[in-house]
Amino acid sequence: MSDFDSMARSWDANPMHLERSKQVVQKMVELLPLRREMSALEYGAGTGILSFLLSEKLNHITMMDSSVEMVKVMDEKVHVRGLSNLLPVCYNLEKERSNAKYDLIFNQMVLHHITDIQAIFEQFYNMLLPDGFLAIADLFPEDGTFHGSGFDGHLGFDPEKLKEQLQATGFSKIQYEKCFTVERNNPEGMVKSYPIFLLTASK
Repeated sequence: MSDFDSMARSWDANPMHLERSKQVVQKMVELLPLRREMSALEYGAGTGILSFLLSEKLNHITMMDSSVEMVKVMDEKVHVRGLSNLLPVCYNLEKERSNAKYDLIFNQMVLHHITDIQAIFEQFYNMLLPDGFLAIADLFPEDGTFHGSGFDGHLGFDPEKLKEQLQATGFSKIQYEKCFTVERNNPEGMVKSYPIFLLTASK
C-alpha cells in the first residue's frame, strides 16, 4: 500500500485541503475562460476535492489517480452526491499512455511527485483538444522541509523555468500567480510558510 493509499480515508478531514482547493478554483476562474460545455481531466485527483468544487462549472470531469484507495473514496463521494458528470478512474500516466482528449487538464500538488516532468507535459499536450488549457498548482521552490527527510520528488518549482519547458513543448499564453500559502509548524515549533502558484497555459 502506498502512502497515498493509507491517507485516503483521512484526507478530507484536513480542512486545509479544502481551503487550498477553494483558492485554486478561485484563481482558475480568474485566469481561465472556463465554460459549462468543457470536458476536463484532473490528474492526480486524490479524493477529488478540486473536481467536486468545479463540477458545476464544467460539463464532465475525469478524476484520474494512481492510488486505488483514493479512487475508492472518489467513487463513494460521487455515489453519495449523485453527480453524473464526475468519473473516477484509476490510471497512471507516468506508466501508461492515453488517447483521451479534453478541453482542460488540471492538477494541484501533483507535479512535484512526478519523476519525468517533460514526459508528462508531452502527455498533457497530446491529450488536449485544439485551443485547450492546462492548469498546474504547485509549490514554489522550498528547502526540503515541506515533505521532510526521505522525500525523493521535486522541491518545488521555479515557475519561470516551467514556463520555458512548457513553451518548448508547444504551449503558449503561459501565466502564473500565487494562489495559496500552506503554513506548518517546523520541529522547533516555528510556523513555516510554503507559497503555492497556479500556472496556466494554452495549446
